[in-house]
Amino acid sequence: MLGQLTVPRRRDDVIDQIRSRLAERGQTLADAIRERELYFRISVVGTCNLSCTFCHNEGAPASGKISLGVVGEAVPAAVRAGFTRVQFTGGEPLLRPDIGDFVRLAREHVDDVGVTTNGTYLPQRLEALLDAGLARMHVSLQTEPLVEAGTKDAWGIPDWLMPTVERAASGAFTLRLNLPVPADSLDRTEAFLYLLTARGVNVKVFSVLPEGEVREDSYPLAALNALVDRVNAHNSTVPGAGEVLLRGFRPPAGIRCSTCGDLPRCKEQSHSLRLGADLLLRPCLATRTWDAPLQRDHIDASVTEAALLALDYAW
Repeated sequence: MLGQLTVPRRRDDVIDQIRSRLAERGQTLADAIRERELYFRISVVGTCNLSCTFCHNEGAPASGKISLGVVGEAVPAAVRAGFTRVQFTGGEPLLRPDIGDFVRLAREHVDDVGVTTNGTYLPQRLEALLDAGLARMHVSLQTEPLVEAGTKDAWGIPDWLMPTVERAASGAFTLRLNLPVPADSLDRTEAFLYLLTARGVNVKVFSVLPEGEVREDSYPLAALNALVDRVNAHNSTVPGAGEVLLRGFRPPAGIRCSTCGDLPRCKEQSHSLRLGADLLLRPCLATRTWDAPLQRDHIDASVTEAALLALDYAW
């Protein structure tokens, strides 16, 4: 048992089973991290200036900050465990004026360093991020600013986002926009995707339900799939065009998931190991069952155990 947090008695047994499964497959932890494209996600602040309905920050604290010193210990430990990508998140990470310092520190240990942001502070932070060596940026959009920047029948790119799009198009870093797609906005979505991808931007779309009387089972997911296929088919003939990704769902599976008490409520597998602003390691974003404190005096063991739990899906 790690620290003072109450963790499942079966935690050690589950970790042992995962280690055994890796050994059976002839894999190291680093092998499995690479195979499953697991990344190390650090929440540098708990607060956010927005309240997005699609936010993937379940159960995380709504306050608190992580220190540069902690990150300076955690990132090398994650790299030693086998992680090759670090993503800074929140809350809203760009609320921190010193976010560039975190990126610069992480770049001392790994090349693939990014931030996930709602974008509202990009005008103040973009240059500092690029100076620090940012490799990728994910901007999670809400539809309201797209409506405000567009016309009656079409969405537009907000003025505050345009410099980021232009810098990404120049090759300064990789940009991906996360775009929620309401069921009643497929036509506007398709036109907007052509507009963005023509500038070399990658977009990850996911379904959301509009407010009102539309039921969950009435979302036109097949139509959204077809839309994505059309845009990508067109872009395959356009040099430099971006790609549209459709967020898929991975049903919970694996050794850890099969023993989790929150399984009946679980919607999706995690794809990262998160270090929260409260210094808890979160192998899964959908439940707090497997959280454990980062043990700075035994940091390699602490991160390794959490990583083993995080990669446990789809055995």
